[in-house]
Amino acid sequence: MSSNKSVREQLEKRYGKECFIEKLHLRKENKPLKYTSKGQKKKMQQLTYHHILERSKGGKTTIQNGALLSSENHAWFHQQSLEKQDTMNQLFQDYKRLVDDCKVVLVDDLDVPFKIIPTDFVIEDKKQKKYNRAKKKQEDRRMAEDYLDR
Repeated sequence: MSSNKSVREQLEKRYGKECFIEKLHLRKENKPLKYTSKGQKKKMQQLTYHHILERSKGGKTTIQNGALLSSENHAWFHQQSLEKQDTMNQLFQDYKRLVDDCKVVLVDDLDVPFKIIPTDFVIEDKKQKKYNRAKKKQEDRRMAEDYLDR
């Protein structure tokens, strides 16, 4: 049996670092939650491994039996009725199946009723150079000397 941490990290790589309850919009509350400190907010939003089939019922710590939940949503999940928990667990499994079935296929010849024209573009570096007053003054002096020499 794998540890929760290693399987949680594998789930994060595969499905992204986001709580499944948040992704699927399963928790609908009108008022935003308030935290007493930044540390508490960070701790409550930390992702945890959730066993879809509980460990006490023989559920193993695997990618197939797991879901990513924030600490806060994990606690909320276990406060729900068993019916709601079963429904949400099924939604977690459906979501994972859907993501796993999605594949990107690159094709060279595509039969479409319009023409696809590849476009090349350059992204300019928007980073501004630091202004150097002494260097600018030196350049201006050289330009003035060159102009006077002519």
